[in-house]
Formats: sequence, structure tokens, C-alpha cells
Amino acid sequence: MPLSVWAIQNFKSLYFFLLAWIPLSIEFDVTDSLATDLPTEPLMAGFLLIALFYGLRNARRIDFSFFFNPVMFFLTLHLVWLTVATIFSTVPLFSMKFMLAKWWYVTAFLVVTALVIKNVEDVKRMFWAIFIPLTFTVLVALVRHAMVGFDFDLINPVLRPFYRNHVNYAAILVVFLPFVVYARTWYPKYSAKYNLLILSVLVYIAGIYFSYTRACYLALVVMLASYFIFRFHLAKFAVIAALITAVFIGKFITDENHYITYTPSTNTVSQHEFGDLIDATFKAEDVSSMERIYRWIAAIHMIGEKPFVGFGPNGFVENYENYTVFIFETWISDNQERSGVHNYFLMTAVEQGLLGLTIFLSLIISFFIWGEKVFHRQTGNKKALAMAVLLSMMALFVNLLFSDMIEVDKTGSFFFINMALLVLLHRNFKGLIPGEIGGEKQKR
Repeated sequence: MPLSVWAIQNFKSLYFFLLAWIPLSIEFDVTDSLATDLPTEPLMAGFLLIALFYGLRNARRIDFSFFFNPVMFFLTLHLVWLTVATIFSTVPLFSMKFMLAKWWYVTAFLVVTALVIKNVEDVKRMFWAIFIPLTFTVLVALVRHAMVGFDFDLINPVLRPFYRNHVNYAAILVVFLPFVVYARTWYPKYSAKYNLLILSVLVYIAGIYFSYTRACYLALVVMLASYFIFRFHLAKFAVIAALITAVFIGKFITDENHYITYTPSTNTVSQHEFGDLIDATFKAEDVSSMERIYRWIAAIHMIGEKPFVGFGPNGFVENYENYTVFIFETWISDNQERSGVHNYFLMTAVEQGLLGLTIFLSLIISFFIWGEKVFHRQTGNKKALAMAVLLSMMALFVNLLFSDMIEVDKTGSFFFINMALLVLLHRNFKGLIPGEIGGEKQKR
């Protein structure tokens, strides 16, 4: 009841309350096959109802031109095709839950962001709402990890209860890092807040380093390269190069069953030292890397079975065992965590078909190519914000190559927040509904 009153009176402040809980949320298993994030996911579901009520109440004031751009076009197509895939799903109940979750993610982090963020001052409020609790969790993790000598085997226990594992922890740090770098532009050099943010950049990098998460190391390198790609109008060339590379790698792995050469052996083990893990990765002797290939091959077989509409959202885990290659099985292939493909693009193709994958890829590609144009049209602080948005999404893109992270509140929230911010920058912060928003009057 208090939250309902709060939502009616001023959902703008409730939005910042939701953002503050993203780093602090806890994953809760409702059943063996159903989990939720508390308190963020119930708040997201609430925002779905709030936005629906608010939209109906202000239907005549909605500025639909907000959706007249490539990113919103392909996102709309993505949601439409997700609905089609759900209708034809092999696991309808799981797919319905997935689709509902997708809608409240889109509503809470894209639609509501487009409603309440009116200027750079609101972006500052957004930043500090996330930065303060996130930095708190990083400091707690670093101190606890230092007390056990930064032991590679103990990284996951020191992150609880805020993070399920080191991958989720490192991913939110690397995705949010561009905004920490950007935020320093708000303050005079060597002022207290400027120095705090510079120090925080070092703390975040330390957190990423001691997370021992290879995908996030790669994301840091790719973000650095991406800065120059966007700066010098090279996004189109980078996209073409990435697509050619993906096709080449896919053909190399699957042509004449070449992946069989990576079959796990007695040397394929779970490493207990990070240096050994890196070495084993290059030698194809690391069990987690081999398990990924095991599932990727199963995913490719599943795509061939249902190439049009796929198995339905959330359909991979329930079906993939029948498409695996037995001789490629590892000792962790029982998948007690019920984790997914560990590649969001393959997962999309499996669960939504090749058309679903094409739409999702078009969404990502349009974000970077159109986003580069938006970046070059900005000046001053807004230009720096546009670059932060692009680099944050690039970090998330790299992580999606190795994990399924859009339906995770720690990272999926930024997928839609970044879209909203990019569109708002393009429109000079002209949002979905002008004027009074969620109980607060826009300052003139």
C-alpha cells in the first residue's frame, strides 16, 4: 500500500529508488525452475501497471515521434516477434514468463526513463542513484576478497548476497564504468567529486581485475578500441568486420565437424588458479570454455530443427539435451544451475528462430551505427554522455557473446536505459510526455 501511494504521488522518485536497488538486489529461487530478483523485479512489474495507467490517463499528450528512429523500430519488431515465438512455443508457460519479464524490463528502464529524464540534471540523479550502492558493493567485495588473499576459488562466496557469481559482478562494473568516467566531466578538475570519481575508476578496474572474468577483460579492451571507432566514424566498417569474423568462426567450427577436435579430455579440468585458467583457455583445456562449446553446438543443432519460430523463449534449457554431442560432454554438463546457451545471439536464434536473431542483430547494429551519428551531432557534456552510452552498450555486447544477460537486472537494465538515453539525446531530452511527470513539474 505505501508503494502504491508513492507511485501515484511521485513515481519519478520511485524510479530512482528502483535504480538504487539494482546493485543490491538478491536473486531468490521461487521454485526449482523459477527465480526472481528482489526487490527489483516486483518493482519493475509495478512500473508496468503504473506506466499503463499513466499512459491511458495522458494518451493525448504522448509524443509518438519518440519511436520514429531505427532503434525503436527494431525494438518494436523484436517485441512483436517475441510474441509470435511465444504463441508457437514448445514451453508456453516458461515463454509467457519470459515475455512478461521482457515487457516490464522495457517499461521500467526504457519507457519510464523516457518519461522522467528531462535534462542532464536528471542524468546526474540517475548516476548517483546507481553509483553509491554499486560502489558500496565493490568496496565490500574487495575488502572481503582481500581478507582471503584474493583467492581465485573464493571470488563467488565473497560476492554474496548481492551477486550470484563473478560474471554478474564484473559485468555490471564494466557496463557502468563508462558512466563513471563520463561523470567526472560534471565537476571542476581536482574538486572533491572529481577526485572521488577518478579514484572510483581505479576501484572499478580493480574490481573487474580481481573478478577473474575473461569476458570483462575483453570488454575493457574492446571499449578502448570502440572509443576510436566511434570518434572517427568507423562504426559501419567495424560492424562489417564483426559480421565477417562471426561467419568465418562459425564456418570454421562447424565445417566437417571441426569442433570435434576440441573434445574434452582428461586434461580438461576446472582450474583453481587464474593463471592456470588463462593458460588452459588457450590450450582448450578449461572446462567452462569447453562447456560453452558443448552448448553452442547443441544450439546450432536446435536452430536446424526449428529455424523459423524456434523453440520459444526460455525453451533452450528444457530441450537442449536431445541435441548435444555425447562425446563432447563435460563433468559439469548436468547443468544444475539451469543456465542457458552462454551466448545471447545463439540463444535468440534457438528460441525465436533465425528471423528473431536477424531482428535482434539489426537492433544492436542500428544502435551503434545510428548512435555514432547521434554522438557526432552533440556538443559539450552531451557529446561525452553519448560516448558513455555507446561504450556501455559495447561492453554489454561483448558480454552477450559469452553470457545470457539481458534478462538479469544487474545488466539488462542498462540495455534499455542506454536505448532511452540515446533517443533522448537525439531529441534534446524531449521525452514521451512533455511537462509534468510523475508528480514533479518540469523545471523551466
